[in-house]
Order: sequence, then C-alpha cells, then structure tokens
Amino acid sequence: ARNETEEIKILVTGSSSALMSRELGTLLTGRHVTFQVRPLDFSEYLRFKSIKPPARPRLVGTPAPIQNALSAYLQWGGFPEVVLAHDDRRRAALLKQYFDDLLFKDVALRHTVRDLPTLRALAVHLLAQTANLVSYQRIANTFGVSLDLARNYCAHLQEAFMVQLLPYFSLKVSERHRHPNKIHAMDLGLRNAVCLTGSPDRGRLAETAVHNALAAEHGDLHYFRKDNELDLLVRRGNKIETVVQVTAEGLDREEVLKRELAPLVEAADRFPGARRYLVAGRIPRGGIEVPPGVEVVPLWRALMGELG
Repeated sequence: ARNETEEIKILVTGSSSALMSRELGTLLTGRHVTFQVRPLDFSEYLRFKSIKPPARPRLVGTPAPIQNALSAYLQWGGFPEVVLAHDDRRRAALLKQYFDDLLFKDVALRHTVRDLPTLRALAVHLLAQTANLVSYQRIANTFGVSLDLARNYCAHLQEAFMVQLLPYFSLKVSERHRHPNKIHAMDLGLRNAVCLTGSPDRGRLAETAVHNALAAEHGDLHYFRKDNELDLLVRRGNKIETVVQVTAEGLDREEVLKRELAPLVEAADRFPGARRYLVAGRIPRGGIEVPPGVEVVPLWRALMGELG
C-alpha cells in the first residue's frame, strides 16, 4: 500500500459506535496509536471561559472568578458544547441527549441489550453513586439481574466512557477481588443532569473531579481502606508514588482537619516514600499545621495538575 512505502499519516476520527478501541486494535494491529479524548479538564475549562489563573498561585484563598468557575465545573462538567452554552436549560438538554446517545448507541445497540429500562436505571444508579463503593452482588440484588449480567452491564458502561471503576489496592489478587470497586462518573455534568439527589454531594463531586484529573495523567489509580479510607493512590509498577485525600469542606474546623489527616498519617507507614496530599475546598487564611510530609493543596489547584 502507498501509505507503507511513503510518509503518509492516516487519521481516523469520528464518534461512530461501529468501531471502538478493541475493534480498531484488531483491524489495525501495529499500525495505530489511540489517544483518549476526555471532557475538558479544569485548565481547559478556564481557557474556554477566558479566565486567567493568578500568575503566582496562592495556598490560601481562591480568586472569586475561579471559585465561581469551579462551582460551575462541578455542576456542568467539561463537554465543550455544554461549557459554551449560554443558559442552564440548554446545558441540561445537551447533557440528557448525550446520556441517551451513549446509553443506546454505544451500549444497547452494540451489545444487543433488550432490557433498556433496567440498563438505564442501572446507569443512572452508578452515576449517582460517584465516589462511592459498589459491588456487583449488590447491583445484581438491587436490579434483580444475575451477577454475570451486572458485571457485563458495568463493563459496557465503562467501555462507553460513562463511568470508571477504581479498584482496591493490594499486591494480592485474592484481596483485590474481595473488595468492591469505587465508581467515578467520567463527566460530572452528565451525572448531575440525570440523577436526582437530595443534597449537592459536593464532597463526592470534588473527589471524582480530582480522580478524573489524575486519571488523565496516570493510568494506574486505586483506593485503599484499612482503619481509614484513602481516596486515591497513584501506582507505578508495584509501588505507590502518591496518595491523595480529598474534601470539599474547609479546613478551619478541627474535626474536619482531624478526619481528613488520619488516612494520610497512616499512609506514611504503609506507603513509605509516597507523596501525601490533602486537597481541600477551602484553607484558612492563617494556614494550618499538618504532619511533616503532608502537602495541603486547594481544590482548584489540584484540578490544574499540581499533585506531582
């Protein structure tokens, strides 16, 4: 073929569900490189909104324009057309259409799913549970389906980039399988548009946002739980390089600070040498005292790639 004897690059783009990464790998073995395009990260979101972060990022206090942008980002997510929409009604309509398209074209049609009401209810349930632990057995019991079908539906939704399953960290295979996965929505706007919740869930939204920011740079992410739960671990090989604890609350309340520091203190012995970050929605202007080795980072800065 001409492209094999001359320097010609062929770019295959589009949103067709007829071919996804697995099929491309089969048809173009050794001749393609796949780049995963995610919704806008927070830095890109600010550029879309023509908002410039301060030249010298500060530890405490958040500039008002960035705080407003952060709240909107946690609410509406990072799909470009949604970000550029001029009113909330248009944003909500776009996100609901995206949800239907992903669910029916990329999941139901591709995998010949006939029970569409159960598939839709399960997808909404998983999105609503973002940053929570989920087990296949509980999903199967909740929706009255077999354990295998629950596993398959979750895999299909992950393949369609609606959710991502975060595994438990352990070097033992048996121990990894004994623990449930943690679920994260791939886009918070999509999640918020289709889920009915009784509270803003800002803490879980913040954790998912940090997860998605790290996932764009690091492929191997986990959570860990013994006495306390560590929200996010970055793994390289068999070694944990970074541990992250996330709260959307401010650290001016002693009980919040104590609660969020506890897992990071444990991590010092369990994962020696790992960088330890406490990400918080608000940091007191007078600063706070934290154990040696713990770095405190405002949420907006964490979403801009400042976690090592």
